[in-house]
Amino acid sequence: MGSLLINKRPGSLDIKPASQSKPFQINDFIFLSEGASNSYLIETCEGNILINTGLGVEAPIHKHCFDQVNNKEIKYIIYTQGHVDHVGGSGFFKEYNPDATLIAQENIIEHQSFDSLTQGGRVLNAYKFFGEMIDLMNDAIAKAEKMGFKDIQSIAEPDILFKDEYKFSLGGLDLELYSVPGGETLDALLIYLPQHQILFSGNAFGPLFPHIPNFCTIRGDRIRFAIPYLDMCKKVLELNPEILITGHFKPVEGQKLIHNEVKNLHDAVEYIHTKTVEGINTGKDMFALMQEIVLPKELSAGEGYGTVEWAIRSIYEGYTGWFRHSSTTELYSYSPQTIFPDLNDLIDEKIALKKIKDLIDKNEYLKAIHISEIIIASDNNEEALKMYLNIHEILLKEAQKNSNRWIVKWLEFEIEETKNKLHE
Repeated sequence: MGSLLINKRPGSLDIKPASQSKPFQINDFIFLSEGASNSYLIETCEGNILINTGLGVEAPIHKHCFDQVNNKEIKYIIYTQGHVDHVGGSGFFKEYNPDATLIAQENIIEHQSFDSLTQGGRVLNAYKFFGEMIDLMNDAIAKAEKMGFKDIQSIAEPDILFKDEYKFSLGGLDLELYSVPGGETLDALLIYLPQHQILFSGNAFGPLFPHIPNFCTIRGDRIRFAIPYLDMCKKVLELNPEILITGHFKPVEGQKLIHNEVKNLHDAVEYIHTKTVEGINTGKDMFALMQEIVLPKELSAGEGYGTVEWAIRSIYEGYTGWFRHSSTTELYSYSPQTIFPDLNDLIDEKIALKKIKDLIDKNEYLKAIHISEIIIASDNNEEALKMYLNIHEILLKEAQKNSNRWIVKWLEFEIEETKNKLHE
């Protein structure tokens, strides 16, 4: 049957930084403040529990929302993972709640250390994919400064670190925390409220539920693995929640619906994993597998953030490494694009340009891009650039139907870059 929710929930292009003035009330004791990743307030008779603090610039907005719920102290702050959009407001909330206990899975220390190693590279790529969000964040910074907040971004400094699970109670409310390293990060965790059958999954499924996970983000990150992801899905199925509260957008309600959606995601990823491993073990080429492996209709899932093709490539390279066994040049510091200018010297430009046009007419856009890149490599040939631009505009129109942020934003970036070259 496949997913019933793909087209009923917002997409990745709908993710925005916090800007709202009032919280959304989920039930009589849980409140939501939406942002780059959602922040939640749980109210008890003995104080509040905060789940995720948002980006540093969002923290004052989240606090303003939650201050309208009550004036109780925050007793606990729980991080569902160590990404900056989950922990960045830690310093701000800790300033107002100095006695709050911060809880995280123990891998958050390693995760934050790793993030700092490659932060520069991710920042360089960030604007291509999150430009409009960064612009909105600048507005959020202005609002935050008006509210007297100067510290833009802080790291998480947990008081309690746990390995596999951690349980505690506050005001008669029981909370169970479970480590699920198959999520976006190795420190990902689930928060379960057994008395109410409510599960906070954070971004354990990825930013979009129920969509294929992005096992290797396009902005640049280390590969995530399928088997721990499948284990995470099994844990959620075991807990069997009545309400699933994810990292983005409103909750999903209904035990049967949640079970079916999680089971479908599990089975879809398991199918991709099984078929990819079979291909590896029979010596099949990675790109051939990316074209051959297609989800059966009964396992259809969203591809608004990750895709089946990317999952195949991540699994393949995660298991076999970077050497494709296809060319001696792979073993040396040599990019195939190095020979593009030399190829251009060897081919008849008019014939090549006509070939590009013929390929576009046949809808063979990727082949047309390759040849365009060879022609452009030497002298930014105007005719080739115009056809390259045309191809990307066609691909963008198609990509917008599925609203995959990475594809849409990359194509928009390439279109803008090509237009700039044409006007130079």
